Amino acid sequence: MSAAARGRILLQLALVFAVMLSVKWIADRYDVIGAGSIAIWCAIIVATLLMKREGMIWPELGLRLPKGRGQWLRGIGWGLLAMFAVFLLMGLVLGPLFGALGLETPADASDRFRFFLGKPLVFIGFLVVVIWFGAALGEEMFMRGFVLNRIATFFGEGPVGWSLALVIHASIFGAMHAYQGLAGMIGTGAIGFVLGVFYLVGKRSLFPVVLAHGLINTVGLLGFYFTDGALT
Repeated sequence: MSAAARGRILLQLALVFAVMLSVKWIADRYDVIGAGSIAIWCAIIVATLLMKREGMIWPELGLRLPKGRGQWLRGIGWGLLAMFAVFLLMGLVLGPLFGALGLETPADASDRFRFFLGKPLVFIGFLVVVIWFGAALGEEMFMRGFVLNRIATFFGEGPVGWSLALVIHASIFGAMHAYQGLAGMIGTGAIGFVLGVFYLVGKRSLFPVVLAHGLINTVGLLGFYFTDGALT
């Protein structure tokens, strides 16, 4: 790949992240619910325009539904496997490691979710709009679909290029959750890496990782809601 082509990829990545961070900053200033999801979708719109200029479409990056019962069953099974892999990683590896190192998520990290406690309809709406549409679909399209593929193209789509892309994109994903402290950034970075691996091994299909992402977040928020915020 030419230096000009690599430079164009870097500019694309810089632009979509600049849009995402700018929108997030503005939305946070006005305490907008789902600020992160809004920012992600603004970045996706910009990414879509950039992709269109290069003749790329989202289905090429994995945004497609399974076809036929066999593909549906494999996609759902792969998504459930990814979810369990994340839970095992967090429970058997990162949990004990954080405990040994004394790393904890900041006590106020979950305060942004307290507005729906005791409000079942608001909670369900938040799950559907922000968690499934915003975080699960939006973050997987943006991080696994766009960012991971662009970084891999930058380095060359061979084993080394994809390996570097997995590590770099997972690190970025972790940094995007800085409000959760060091433990949260490491944890979400590890989750991003696992989902990236499942995305690649699953022939770059976004459906399984969107499903896994949504289920992981849903399980966490259900625990938070039904313990009145005690389980974070």
